[in-house]
Amino acid sequence: MNIDYEYLSKIRRAVALYTNKKTSNILDGDFHSIHKGRSMEFEDLKEYALGDEVHDIDWKSSSRMGKTLVRRYMTDRRHNVMFVCDCGRKMTGDTPRGESKKEVALFTFGTVAYLADKNGADFSMAFPKGDTSEISMFKAGTEHIERLMYEYEKYIEQDSTISFEQCIKNVLNCVHKRMIIILITDMEGLQSVSENTLKAVSCNNDIMAMCVEDAMLTGDNVYDNDLGRYERWFLSHNKKLRKMELDYREAAASSIASNSKQSRTSVISLSGKDEIIDKTIVLFERHRHGNYGYIKTTI
Repeated sequence: MNIDYEYLSKIRRAVALYTNKKTSNILDGDFHSIHKGRSMEFEDLKEYALGDEVHDIDWKSSSRMGKTLVRRYMTDRRHNVMFVCDCGRKMTGDTPRGESKKEVALFTFGTVAYLADKNGADFSMAFPKGDTSEISMFKAGTEHIERLMYEYEKYIEQDSTISFEQCIKNVLNCVHKRMIIILITDMEGLQSVSENTLKAVSCNNDIMAMCVEDAMLTGDNVYDNDLGRYERWFLSHNKKLRKMELDYREAAASSIASNSKQSRTSVISLSGKDEIIDKTIVLFERHRHGNYGYIKTTI
């Protein structure tokens, strides 16, 4: 299945519906990867938000305007956002809502990259590709978003000899700058990343993860990607198998929650494209206020 080449226009329309929410300032506030300083070039003023430096309040302008305004500097707004995206045959599956995992992952990258671009950030993408990791340049602009989406679409369903964790390590080894790192993967991908690796990333960077959920392996209309057929009814509706699956998922979620909390990683779950913007806002707000860990949020 190819990208319908209307993704960016769909993303623009979706974001336009949220102009009254916090999509216009998701990168404002205390991300420790921002380069800060008082000698940097002043750019503009913005309304004070929780987490802004009190020292940056412009009291004269606030008095004139009747609301609290803070000074914003050029480098305060220039973030480097790195998207590390997962690949493999597992991405050919569906989410619990019956949407393609591949499509949700692509749309997640495109939407969050578009929001980052609107917030004045440079962004890059990395993903496993054969026996290496594909790592793009940091740039801004919608053309950059489209190029990365099309490149990711070519390889998203292909297995690689490079693991998702190794791809993250390659990013740290190759990119020597502070970043906001956003992982786009699924529960299996998150489980494959060790706590030590997440801690290494969070040492000098902000790290967040967007987890695309998998459809249940038991229930109605269960399709086996490996065998290329629907699962037999007596297996897909076996009560013991379903309980085992639910227990496994609960244990996996608990493990991810523990590792992410210890490594200062905020994680959000996704099961459909219409959740992306709301959950992106929740994710950035949680991370900004130090609410780390994995929470399966319902919007």
